[in-house]
Amino acid sequence: MTKQRNPKNDDIILRIPTWAAKLYVLFAVMLLPWTVYLGASLPTEHLSAHWDISWTGLDIGLVAALFATGLFAYKRSIWVVIAAASAGSLMLVDAWFDVTSERSAGLFREALVFALFIEIPLALMSYYLAGHALNHNTKKR
Repeated sequence: MTKQRNPKNDDIILRIPTWAAKLYVLFAVMLLPWTVYLGASLPTEHLSAHWDISWTGLDIGLVAALFATGLFAYKRSIWVVIAAASAGSLMLVDAWFDVTSERSAGLFREALVFALFIEIPLALMSYYLAGHALNHNTKKR
């Protein structure tokens, strides 16, 4: 864990885990091809019009939130709190809709495993990062 000065406010020193920046940018980069694949392969209509755009839009928002979390962690910006909380919330929304929108038993199990072992832990890690950055900054005396 490193402790660095925030160049915009000399009175606050943020403590952000060193793993956060690289990990969140990596997650964003890994999710990008999946998002492109979904946009190209999902049916245009499912139970609602623009089904493909809805899912692709959610994943684009998730990519942006993950990337912003990594960027703000790298810059040691207090904005990491909002970005990480947003990333965590979008992961939970994605997990919820992945699981609840599957009709076949096989795809339901796959979505459930993905939610339990990837999306929910990543959401919890994001909330940890947001809370850690918020609670572990110190004022310079």
